[in-house]
Amino acid sequence: MSPPRKLREVIEIEDLNFSWKNNHVLEDVNISIPNNQLIAILGINGAGKSTLLKCINKILKPDSGNIKLQSNDISDLNLVELAKRISYVPQSVLTSFSMEVFDVVLLGRRPHISWRISNEDRDKVSKTLKFLNLEDFAFRRFNQLSGGERQRVIIAKAIAQDPNLFLMDEPTSDLDLKNQIEVMTCIKKLVSKKEGTKSALIAIHDINTAARFADRILLLHDKKIVADGTPEDVLTEENIANVFGVTSEIIPKSKSNPLRVIIKDKTNEYKENTEEE
Repeated sequence: MSPPRKLREVIEIEDLNFSWKNNHVLEDVNISIPNNQLIAILGINGAGKSTLLKCINKILKPDSGNIKLQSNDISDLNLVELAKRISYVPQSVLTSFSMEVFDVVLLGRRPHISWRISNEDRDKVSKTLKFLNLEDFAFRRFNQLSGGERQRVIIAKAIAQDPNLFLMDEPTSDLDLKNQIEVMTCIKKLVSKKEGTKSALIAIHDINTAARFADRILLLHDKKIVADGTPEDVLTEENIANVFGVTSEIIPKSKSNPLRVIIKDKTNEYKENTEEE
């Protein structure tokens, strides 16, 4: 039997520190992300999830530490080189483009276009719209879409960019339940291709969505990664109590269902924190 294939690291973060003036947000953060993994970041509001993604994408400059993308220090990469390898979906879309959806998604191809838009670029956009079930939106105006529809289009733009690493900040927050599942399923398919070299780092607030789709979960608390591992390893009653300040019950993973977390309310009546299976 041949030895298992060694996973190539897409990104490595070493001793990352970031602060807003005297307010330390991230402290000695270390993360290694290989190919073919969907990794969820969980933590309370203000824990630094968005800040971490912005440091990786050079939107924010860390106080100290190293970030290497495919063995290259990101400080040595210009914005075009970085955009070829990393796509970023922000938590909210403030821009209201008065252009057709097809052209908005085509903006994701800009890092790859040298002189003019090619048939390959247009084909990539068409395939991405089909992949996300957005074909009916192709020639609608972006500024005439609902918030959830715009979010799906921005995710399509990030996918059409064809990066090695997807950085997504609450990508399903504006989506209804059906579209949350569809979008997360599509992202999972993209990064799970064995012949591919893609991964995703997703900041998310829903514990059960993370448990259902993530290969790994990073638990961010008190400026640091306090747990890193599979959903089964990370999502324990103790960890949830320490990080989120609530009591919970863990329903273990089975053949037909992912691990599920049930949060207890103040009267000790159980309340689910996710969609029904």
